[in-house]
Amino acid sequence: MAVSDAVGADELAEQAERFLRGRLPAAWVKAIDDDDAEALAAVRPELELDQWWLDLAEAGYVTPSWPVEYGGLGLAPKVASGIRAMLGKYKVPRFTNPIGVDLAGSAILRWGTDEHKERFLRPIAQHREIWCQLFSEPGAGSDLASLATRAVRDGDEWVVNGQKVWASMAHDASFGLLLARTDPDVPKHQGITAFILPMHQPGVTIRPLPQITGDPEFNEVFFDDARVPDSLRLGPLGEGWKVSTSILASERQSLAGSGASLPGTTTGRSVKALIKRHAPVTDPRLRQDLAQLYIEDRLVSLTNQRASAARRAGQTPGAEGSITKLFYSEHSQRLQAFALELEGPAAQAWASDDRWHQGTAWAYLRGRSKTIAGGTSEVQRNILGERVLGLPKEPSADKGVPWSQVKRS
Repeated sequence: MAVSDAVGADELAEQAERFLRGRLPAAWVKAIDDDDAEALAAVRPELELDQWWLDLAEAGYVTPSWPVEYGGLGLAPKVASGIRAMLGKYKVPRFTNPIGVDLAGSAILRWGTDEHKERFLRPIAQHREIWCQLFSEPGAGSDLASLATRAVRDGDEWVVNGQKVWASMAHDASFGLLLARTDPDVPKHQGITAFILPMHQPGVTIRPLPQITGDPEFNEVFFDDARVPDSLRLGPLGEGWKVSTSILASERQSLAGSGASLPGTTTGRSVKALIKRHAPVTDPRLRQDLAQLYIEDRLVSLTNQRASAARRAGQTPGAEGSITKLFYSEHSQRLQAFALELEGPAAQAWASDDRWHQGTAWAYLRGRSKTIAGGTSEVQRNILGERVLGLPKEPSADKGVPWSQVKRS
């Protein structure tokens, strides 16, 4: 579906709305028109999700800013945002391949070969292949460049050994974005290479890590002589750190509430939903807290708009991703705690069919990971101190030292 440059943002949004009203169940559309949350919850099971994702992708609405030849609409981010807003208005189902769309897709578009783009991008958008990110390790989280997972060349393949942790969606993933050390005899940032790793193969073991919510979204992944062809190397040999920094910048934008290709990847209660449910808030302290959270929400939105404008002007994502990621993750935790407080005792015990209170409690618990996922708040503060404020870096004992000579516990 190609889009003419002459088509305006408003017309594209109207086209998207006509598509949604024509493809969603009639009861779904009526629930949206009536602003009836209970009716919408009742009709959600009627939507056949596999076909829905395929239809949405074929229309180009999953990845509207991707090139047309790879399943997008070739739209500028500002124009694409109008389509995303329309998808939000109709509360389309939560997209469960955010790593594929937001991270893997952008990495492949920037660093992948034409063969990579042709092979992987459409299945990502169509929700046919889930992706995970294989970066963090038990001994390399905040200091990711110290990672120890090794990839050793064997002809046209690489043999991978090591361990990753906190790999979201790994238990469902077909492919993973892997960072592995390919040269241990150079400083730690220089000897890393990025790969596209097939997950369903001998030598890959995935163990779910249940969260405080009870969901096994995170995983630890073990590699025992797993293999990846050199044709699935992403970017130049030894340039994996550059690849990873571009991916992490996209991740911080996404986790800051600005980068998700579809609405719904940000968990929890919104300021708007709380105002609608509880207004008027008569308690002076609660009213003041709600006003403060509203202000913070607007600050995040405006900062993201400035970041989007910079990207449209040709600037690559920079430290502003850390600004919004840091502020938004802490704001989100405050917001979910406040949502819990507004509900009173009902937020601690509820009927089994009470979706609102169940979801509010779940969002509060899930939000505890916000200041860890995508880089801890402490890491973001270091980035801002060094790259924005110009403060001196913390002393590094391994600067310029080959990774193989660095002492490790």
